[in-house]
Amino acid sequence: MTPSTTVRSPLRLYGRDDELATLGNLLALSRRGEGGALVVAAPPGLGRTALLCAAAEAHRARGPVLWAMAASAERAVPYSGLGALLGVGPAGASPAAPPTGITPDALAGRLREFADGGPLLVCVDDAHAWDAASRAALAFVARRPGAGSGIAFLLSASDGTAFAGLPTLHLAPLGEVAASALLDRLTSGSEGLDPVVRAELLREAGGNPRLLAGLTGRLTPDQLAGRTPLPWPLPGGEAVLSAHAERLDDLPDRTRALLLLAAAAQEHEPEGAGADALLLMRTGTRAGLPRVFLDRALFDGTGTGGLLQRSGSRVHFAHPLAARAVLHHAPWARRRAAHELLATLLAEAGDRDGADDAPARDG
Repeated sequence: MTPSTTVRSPLRLYGRDDELATLGNLLALSRRGEGGALVVAAPPGLGRTALLCAAAEAHRARGPVLWAMAASAERAVPYSGLGALLGVGPAGASPAAPPTGITPDALAGRLREFADGGPLLVCVDDAHAWDAASRAALAFVARRPGAGSGIAFLLSASDGTAFAGLPTLHLAPLGEVAASALLDRLTSGSEGLDPVVRAELLREAGGNPRLLAGLTGRLTPDQLAGRTPLPWPLPGGEAVLSAHAERLDDLPDRTRALLLLAAAAQEHEPEGAGADALLLMRTGTRAGLPRVFLDRALFDGTGTGGLLQRSGSRVHFAHPLAARAVLHHAPWARRRAAHELLATLLAEAGDRDGADDAPARDG
């Protein structure tokens, strides 16, 4: 984890005027001497870090910023998160060893010392990746900043579950107008962007600004201008897909197996159609997954870490990039096996339908 009180000035944020206004309200509370907290929740690549940077930049002229970025590799080290946050004070003190057993009251006291009577902004990026002890202490203090504290807590997380009870701002993918404006910015130095290439980049990025930047940055001027064909699959999305896939490592094996089947099933369907729930039930059963687990995952909507959602007879991933991340994360042999199993069941279903439709023969 890297503590810091220096945050780079962010680039212009596209399509986030409402979100920036919400952050401005939080900072205004801090300047008036009131406490407040906000969790910015979004899948990787939608700009939660950029929003924290923007808030830190806006606050810096009025008071200190405590900044910590979590690292999932240190989740098993108790209080390592608080060590990152408190290791460097506003005046640039020397890093301290991670505190052990610090109470929420003690944490609140340290933060009041940093604030020194003025407004303080506490930013924790990827706070969901903190160790459990640090998350619990931070959440307790953020829920009770105290009247007159002037401390604002701004946390980013992959979703709102790690800090339930705190006000949460959920980021949606960029709309078409904002994504198109960002694409214009990203390609402003090129000779020209072919309309077909523009449409393909916007479709592939799905409103994810980090993904759009990654895809655009890997294309040559001739490819952007439409003079040479685009590679397939488009390169540049590996970092975002890997970040999406990180949360898969914490899921049980049977959940990851079902997610792979669901992602593979979607590839046999029109874009946005999801997967057939009954087909997934049959496929999961054939793959040896417990029936009780499949019932919960496919019909009750539980047991998949919030990644799968039921809509009528269809099952969809909560975020479009999650399905691609599942496929990207799975070894090739497992992906092939999932597709082969689905193909077998689809062929069997076709054979049954054909038998049912066949005319009866006499004698």
